[in-house]
Amino acid sequence: MKILIVEDDLVLCDVFSTFLRDAGHDVLEAHDINSAIDRLRGRGFDLVILDYYLPDGVSLPVAEYSCVVCPDARIILLTGSGVFPNGEAAILAPCIDWTLRKPVPLEDLRALVEYAALNQHRAAK
Repeated sequence: MKILIVEDDLVLCDVFSTFLRDAGHDVLEAHDINSAIDRLRGRGFDLVILDYYLPDGVSLPVAEYSCVVCPDARIILLTGSGVFPNGEAAILAPCIDWTLRKPVPLEDLRALVEYAALNQHRAAK
């Protein structure tokens, strides 16, 4: 599975990347909105793991752009804040499939990535 991790916490990003590479996935990283959009161009990702707050703003434009250039990609939104307590992010960006709260247990991430791999093509919403 080809995964883009968009996370500005470099240590956390490295932990996620290493964990997912060790599980056999092809992982690229981005640390802000502009680099995420650059990485998404023409790369055919299957999954985007997206931190909600990035140094250059909230990441919803990345989710929207991902839907355009990688329409079958699934999106996991990460947040350490109290926003979207009931998963409301999908209302603002319908292409967001799941929301996980930080700190994210690696086993939860693994389970969700495996689930996304089994259900790779976006179901009609």
